[in-house]
Amino acid sequence: MITLRKAKERIRTIAGGQETWRSFNADNPFDPGHDGFRSLEGLQEEWLAPGVEFEFRAPRNLEILTYVWSGALILEDPGGRKIALETGECHRATVKNGALHRGWNGSRIDTTRVFRCFVTPDRSLLQTPGEKQRFSLSERRGVLRLLFSRDGRDSSLRLRQDAGVYSSILDPGRHLVHELPPGRGAWLHLVKGRVQLVDQILEAGDGASFVEEPAVSLTAREPSEILLFDLV
Repeated sequence: MITLRKAKERIRTIAGGQETWRSFNADNPFDPGHDGFRSLEGLQEEWLAPGVEFEFRAPRNLEILTYVWSGALILEDPGGRKIALETGECHRATVKNGALHRGWNGSRIDTTRVFRCFVTPDRSLLQTPGEKQRFSLSERRGVLRLLFSRDGRDSSLRLRQDAGVYSSILDPGRHLVHELPPGRGAWLHLVKGRVQLVDQILEAGDGASFVEEPAVSLTAREPSEILLFDLV
């Protein structure tokens, strides 16, 4: 079964120079029925004006995955360590229940666009400062490039959950297929562009869940970018 979540159905908030679109959030009582998909309990797209800060206090143990789509971002872990991220860089941080996770736009003149995802770890954990890595456009063009995984394969960032997070940059007409073994599901998020998914057209900001489907199969109808979460 494939279930769509259109961009306009997401929860939008604007406060202090920060605009956030939430596809789902486990702790949002105003969006019933969209409290996560399997171990992916939060997915939000944010625009941060120059110098704008954000704070997030973890309501439980979490893996926080960050992807900087454009601009510059500074993250500060609970131990006070600062990590600078630029366009195309990803970061994984492990935060424990109650810990404060902070960040801010690292530019004084440009808006930063960032995706933050919250994943439930599948085992007890120690809080860590995390790690970062850059994934170039060229290594993501036309293929599903693994960004995060449980075993860190293919130089991906290691994730404390049986999950794989992929990114792909697609030229018009490019077709992708990602097989899903029995028991696994997927969440697809369209970062930009337009893609055809069976008989549906997805546009920027749209998402779709896949349950008991043999594969995710899509075709780009214009220059596009996707994020794909493969989840147990």
